[in-house]
Amino acid sequence: MTDAQTIASRFIEAVNDHDFDALSRLVDEDIALDSLTGQRTLGVDPLRAWIMNYLRHFDETFNDVVLMHDAFGQRVAADMTARGTYRETMSGFPEASGQSYSIPSVFIFEIEDGAITRLSHYRNLRIFERELAG
Repeated sequence: MTDAQTIASRFIEAVNDHDFDALSRLVDEDIALDSLTGQRTLGVDPLRAWIMNYLRHFDETFNDVVLMHDAFGQRVAADMTARGTYRETMSGFPEASGQSYSIPSVFIFEIEDGAITRLSHYRNLRIFERELAG
């Protein structure tokens, strides 16, 4: 694994473990998060708050992770499966009633000087909403 892949892997583990201290050590102070809902969050404290809020609604972990990197070692893609339970209604989504889901999900990490500077989260929102409405 490259250094960038190791950093990305540790980030995913920190999210799965809800270890926000470990997560904070992996990201740049001015990190940019482009979330699956289309919002952009800037900074480590707003990132932490966004993830904590998201996990309040969705008890979610990432499994079956496959990491890929660019030739320069600055970008890593993580293709994985998000598995979770929808426990509290999130604005813009169907009503929560404890629905379980399993859906493909992708993170793109941009890494500079050993820290994550940008994180983008993608998944097919139509499929996700269909699973939640199910």
